[in-house]
Amino acid sequence: MADVRRLRHLIYNYPIIDNHAHNILSQESATDYSRYPLEAVTSEAQGKALIDDVTKSLSHHRAVNQLAELYGCEPKWEAIKLARQKAIEEDYSGLVKRCLEGTHMLLIDDGLVSGDDVKGYSWHDEYTNSTTRRVVRIEAVAKEQIERLAEGIQAQFPKDVARLKESVSESGWFIDRCFDELELRFMDIIHEALDDPIVAGFKSVICYRTGLKDIKAHSREKIVSQFIPHLRTALDGGGARIQGKYLNDHIVTMTLDCIQEKLTQTGVGKPIQFHTGLGDADINLVLSNPAHLQSLVESYSTVEFVLLHSSYPFTREAGYLASMYKNVHLDIGEVFPMVNRDGQLSILRQSLELVPTSKILWSTDGHFHPETFWLANKQFREIMDAVLLEYVAKKDLTIAQAMDAVKGILFDNSNQLYSLDQTAEYHPGDSFQTTIRSPMTPSQNTPTLDRFLEINSHVEFIWAILLDYTATARVRMFPIREFAKIVKGERKVGITLAILNMIQNDTAVPPGPLIAGQLYLKFDLSTLSINAGIASKSATVMTFWETEDGKPQEGCPRTILQTIANKCETEFEVKLLCGFEIEVVFMEKSNSDSGPTVYKPWLRNHFWSNMTSDTRRALPLIEDIVSELAKINVFIEQFHTESGPGQFEFILPPASPLEAVDTLFKARQTIVHLAERQGLRATLYPRPFAFSAGTAAHVHISINPAAKETSFLAGLLHHLPAILPFTFPQDASYERVKEGIWAGGVWVAWGYQNRETPVRKICPGHWEVKSMDGLANPYLGAAAIIAGGYLGMKSGMELSIQDCRVDTATLSSSQRAELGIYTRMPESLDQALVALEADAQLRDVLGKGWVDRYIGVRRGEQAMLNKMSEEERKTWLIERY
Repeated sequence: MADVRRLRHLIYNYPIIDNHAHNILSQESATDYSRYPLEAVTSEAQGKALIDDVTKSLSHHRAVNQLAELYGCEPKWEAIKLARQKAIEEDYSGLVKRCLEGTHMLLIDDGLVSGDDVKGYSWHDEYTNSTTRRVVRIEAVAKEQIERLAEGIQAQFPKDVARLKESVSESGWFIDRCFDELELRFMDIIHEALDDPIVAGFKSVICYRTGLKDIKAHSREKIVSQFIPHLRTALDGGGARIQGKYLNDHIVTMTLDCIQEKLTQTGVGKPIQFHTGLGDADINLVLSNPAHLQSLVESYSTVEFVLLHSSYPFTREAGYLASMYKNVHLDIGEVFPMVNRDGQLSILRQSLELVPTSKILWSTDGHFHPETFWLANKQFREIMDAVLLEYVAKKDLTIAQAMDAVKGILFDNSNQLYSLDQTAEYHPGDSFQTTIRSPMTPSQNTPTLDRFLEINSHVEFIWAILLDYTATARVRMFPIREFAKIVKGERKVGITLAILNMIQNDTAVPPGPLIAGQLYLKFDLSTLSINAGIASKSATVMTFWETEDGKPQEGCPRTILQTIANKCETEFEVKLLCGFEIEVVFMEKSNSDSGPTVYKPWLRNHFWSNMTSDTRRALPLIEDIVSELAKINVFIEQFHTESGPGQFEFILPPASPLEAVDTLFKARQTIVHLAERQGLRATLYPRPFAFSAGTAAHVHISINPAAKETSFLAGLLHHLPAILPFTFPQDASYERVKEGIWAGGVWVAWGYQNRETPVRKICPGHWEVKSMDGLANPYLGAAAIIAGGYLGMKSGMELSIQDCRVDTATLSSSQRAELGIYTRMPESLDQALVALEADAQLRDVLGKGWVDRYIGVRRGEQAMLNKMSEEERKTWLIERY
């Protein structure tokens, strides 16, 4: 019985990756039943068939009874609507949160409805454990591009629109040019989506348009003949919904060709989802049978196909394809809650007749009303419970096999198929509780700590980390018993305010050293992580700093970063992702007992992305680093040798800004620990060897949506000289940045895929900022970069600097002027600090008070370091960074 209880607990509490959903309505539209009838939560029917008849169906009655449980009201439709109205008016956010409880991540097809009626995909992040991913609806992309093409024609030839409409009545040079432009635009967007980390995959609704039968390539003449009426309609100001088979097929095959090309080039592609089976009256049911896709699946054997909505009523046909073809997967969604209990039991059983459990994916197809998510998840867990326990009782499955199936269907299969790099947070014995990445109240903190200690029973001590302005990690260590008291609010931990003016040798520097007073530590328990790679029974937790009355302490690095990221989201609905590249050099310490300490290269036969004899000697350490980081849920995306002797690069996955920097800190500490085991020093020092390239800490920043990318980039570049004191915080930082050595150049500039500009554009809304190194406090560095972009968005700044595709050092002054490149980067810390002091906007948005202290710390640190000889200073920094 205990094993059955464990299985049932897993079924009802394991987190969900919802691999296919749609946007939730805004609070204002959530009760607009004339446009979004609530009855649609249990049916695809429309009009009178929906309002008059669906309310008499078993699926609807079941939903009414369950929604009465959600709202605590009578199981009557009108009572539910009244209770719902009150819940929406009083706390819509709370309703959404409850309906998405247990959902780790959403994959949202945001092409169903656009505009203010629905919330943007990134809005949903607040209610899940991870960043929402997009599913790009390809027909919506094509429709939008035809309409934009028409707008462009009207803008370019306003006096000739009537004549041009006549000229598209038959194929000719003009229509050929328009069609070529459409193809180019469409494929550019698909290629951008393939490179966009926020895009999980693609979706086709060709099933709704011309059906799934005989999707294939057609002659250009046939395709163009069906493009003509769509362009004419768009020129007339109408919608360009694509309904011609030749053109619809072409959109699908173009997408598949792009995915296949990407797979051939990089070995990495993204899946494509197909609506199959169940749909509204707009669908031809006979042509929605997924069996029609068999030849297409065979033709694109490397592309991953996802058959949506259980393909109901063709579940067995879909199951056949998913079992026979490696590249086909079955999504078992939408029938919950739109089919009654018996139907759902049958559908799950039919899915399991042939399909391996590793190829079944769960989704809610939740859309518009948040209750669609709640009902679907609740009903699916009930049906899994019934079916899997029956199979266990009949000994078709062991408990372990059934538990593997649950984990796979709810989370693991989607995680692997869409390359999401997520970790399921599941705690046996606890009810499901979402993780909150913000300071929590004491009553919320204790369960999180208890769960962590259950999983990591060896931990006896907790290290609380304070990363000061010099990027020195200050540590307070607590036995578990005392740490638990602090978490429960039984006592506080105070730290001297002098930390705001302190440099590495514990000296407090001007202005106005804060000798009296203290700040208080607020533990962010969501960051609890064992200390990997070190012989210690300890774990680390990151901290926020507070005043005595519990308010944020001015100058707390983590609060500064979180605040500016929140401003971008609340003021501009822009969601930020950050990702860091760790460049590190492994060095050996001289063996001499007398004389000064000297660090020398560990490896010499060592080149960029090369596998030399020295590199092979290093592999046990490098692979150990990657494995140890995975144990603490830090999953390296790739790693390779860099140019300098003993230099390696480890690329971290993207996350929210605060989480990304927390991950960076944990990863760096683990690398240092493991290097020390080998008697090596892992250093972030910017340029250990004058004869080779230096070491940076490049940060990737992306904004979603990318609509404000131009003003964000303009602001970042405008404020870049003043940002450098936070990202290049010491004179040693500027020794690395020279012309022509792949260090980002010395002019304020940007370029598409140009590594010799400080900012490299990678794709829309995604940049790599190269002007950052390991001496920086990364919380403050990331905050300053984002603040520059925020100021650009706030003022609607225009981008005057043009895309530079060459090394700026090779350009003459007149050539630079043509590109709008006029500003040379500061060449020393002094110059950068002067730029910061002169940039009132940046100082104000970050917080003038603490910025003044930061400037004092950097000047005090510089004065201390300048008393050393060059070699002493270099060794001193290598030992600390």
